[in-house]
Amino acid sequence: MRGVRVALLSGGLSQGGAEKQLVYMAGALLRAGADVRVYCLTRGDHYERALLSLGIPPVWIGRFGNPGARVVGLASALRDFRPHILQSTHFFSNLYVCLVAPLYRAVAIGSIRSDVYQEMKANGRWGPLLLRMPPAIIANSFTARRNAERLGIPPMRIEVLPNVLDLAEFDAGGGSAPRPGGEGRPPVVIAVCRLVAAKRLDRFLRALALARHEMPGIRGVIVGEGPEADGLKSLARELSLLPDGVSFLGRRDDVAGLLRSSDIVALTSEHEGFPNVVLEAMAARLPVVTTPSGDSGVIVQDGVTGFVVEGDDIAGMARRIVTLSASAELRRTFGEAGRGKVERLYSAHALGGMLLSTYRSIAARLGHSGLAGMLSVNEPSQEKALA
Repeated sequence: MRGVRVALLSGGLSQGGAEKQLVYMAGALLRAGADVRVYCLTRGDHYERALLSLGIPPVWIGRFGNPGARVVGLASALRDFRPHILQSTHFFSNLYVCLVAPLYRAVAIGSIRSDVYQEMKANGRWGPLLLRMPPAIIANSFTARRNAERLGIPPMRIEVLPNVLDLAEFDAGGGSAPRPGGEGRPPVVIAVCRLVAAKRLDRFLRALALARHEMPGIRGVIVGEGPEADGLKSLARELSLLPDGVSFLGRRDDVAGLLRSSDIVALTSEHEGFPNVVLEAMAARLPVVTTPSGDSGVIVQDGVTGFVVEGDDIAGMARRIVTLSASAELRRTFGEAGRGKVERLYSAHALGGMLLSTYRSIAARLGHSGLAGMLSVNEPSQEKALA
């Protein structure tokens, strides 16, 4: 692996799931012996500190918003590095990777971080191009691969690399701290996400309101910020959830600790790929009530680590919340099963081997036999996680 140069291009380093996974990838590649650099279209964001702690100062190439200028900026920034692999970590940055990689005879790898349909919608007329340009794509969910195939992308072009979690880091942040309170404490249901339309937090609020009709002590917490915040607060008032039924905490840096002070995690999204919050909930030994969006309905085993409920079944969500709120023993059983699944399949310690295997497969398929050979040297054994 030594001598392999990998350039990761990020559309931003804000506090999101794709950005956290980028940090994990950069660290895993460093530990595997690769030379890694990160290039970014924004600067001053949340995860810059984490990259700096790894000794990888991100290179800013977003001085100009024009796509052509960004292509020139990335090409110029890579001149001294000349990567073997140029990988996008956001769907919209696939364009830059595909245009610049051939200049250095690098392997271009695109990214899908949601379910494809959401990316296509968000990127408008650019969507089909961003999906079809990359000769290889790494998606974080099997749902994304299936949807891309339905849109005409050959299955051989898409590799699935599920998200992972650094359990030691998570536990150190409060994820393994004792859960506060006792049997008499009112149960807390928490949702952690960007407050955007795709997350459908209106479902969360309506299910919470129904659950409180049966069990008035249940409280809700929403962690995150975004353009839907004002509308969601208005809906909470209409549903008589304010001020006592739900709290809006905004963006927080102590999510692990907040999860440990909660009892149930709810995910009510319309569109997902592989949501980090599900891994974090399971790592914190919390049961999850989720829609089947993306791979959520497979990561969460219905009746084993939580409940999977169809997106518009608000009454069903409410019933599952009440069921879990009423039984601390059921919450513990589901929570322990979830923690065990994360430890077996989604721990960050396996990421280096999974990346090497994925890169080697892509390089061999695209005819980069020399690179494929370099990636085969001293490859650690790994068990590739399946959702």
